[in-house]
Amino acid sequence: MSRPARIHRHLFVCLAMASMAAGVWGGCSAAPVENTTGSNSTSSSSSGSGGAGGAGGTGGTGGDIDFDGGGGDDDSGACISTSAEARRIPLDIVFLIDQSGSMTGAKWTGTTTGLKTFFNDPASSGIGAGLVYFPTQEPYDCEPTHYALLDVPIAGLPGNAFDLSNSMPFDATGIGTPTWGALKGALSAATAYQDTHPTHKVVVVLATDGDPLGCGSATIDDIATLAKSAREYNGVRTYVIGVAGSIINNLHKIAAAGGTTAAYDITQDISKFSAKMGEIRSEALGCDFEIPPAPNGQEIDPNKVNFSYMPKGMGTPKIIPRATDLADCNELPGWYYDSNAGPTKIILCPASCATVQADSSAKVSVLFGCDSIIH
Repeated sequence: MSRPARIHRHLFVCLAMASMAAGVWGGCSAAPVENTTGSNSTSSSSSGSGGAGGAGGTGGTGGDIDFDGGGGDDDSGACISTSAEARRIPLDIVFLIDQSGSMTGAKWTGTTTGLKTFFNDPASSGIGAGLVYFPTQEPYDCEPTHYALLDVPIAGLPGNAFDLSNSMPFDATGIGTPTWGALKGALSAATAYQDTHPTHKVVVVLATDGDPLGCGSATIDDIATLAKSAREYNGVRTYVIGVAGSIINNLHKIAAAGGTTAAYDITQDISKFSAKMGEIRSEALGCDFEIPPAPNGQEIDPNKVNFSYMPKGMGTPKIIPRATDLADCNELPGWYYDSNAGPTKIILCPASCATVQADSSAKVSVLFGCDSIIH
């Protein structure tokens, strides 16, 4: 598997002041000075005339950035820009792996081989990874606490690759597919880790070949609700890989509720496990950005943040409109906060994520100080 193309990212933090002496937020220049050393830098430039707040020219449809009227200006029209190198959100993955008896043989070999390839791939370096198997050695063990304690705790790759690989049984011998209890436990571990690592992105990857039932009266909808609750609680998403024998439409429900749209279907070819893990890595790594602190002790107004994309790193950046949440993306370009109440991350909508990831020379920018262009 090849390493995903590197994207050169820079954050251009635009602090516009209606009065330089008073330090009041105002309009922005669309031409911040890039700092090639990676440290903060500032410059002054002239902004356009003020107009209706938040109009943003053609930015609402993904056109060139035009901040005329973004937030007003003062008599001098001064705008101070600060740039800093972007930092990718650290990624942590909790793997929930089905070791029921039906996974024996080729399916188990394909799953474990794919996982080992992922753990040792240079492209996975720096990712945190932990793992728990289900069911336990007790038949149809549906007790969530038995899965909340991971078989291999989260630690960075490639350092944790040996412990993860060494934990894998020679073959799958468990009895039953207690997905409700196992997923609830794994999500409990993941959300707890997210709570204690708020600047990270934590996800769960469920791989199974069975119909995810077997825990009393728990239905597919009940299992999907677990994934939805974790996503809504603190942003933990659930990816699902369907191995031969699974009812893929059921797994689609879990993935959709977990914020990842659909399950990865390898029911016809277990050898695709490694490739699908590469896709998950690319999607999870490439679309989340930290919100850096505003310079000079300023407080960030979440409604005065914009995000732009410069194709191939040249020319005029194009502003990407802000959506309310993932559902509001509607397959259109955009971005949204991990939490509208207390945002810590900017997440690209799937359409924008695909565009940026496909452009190995792309430059993206986070701009502070001008009214957000709304989706």
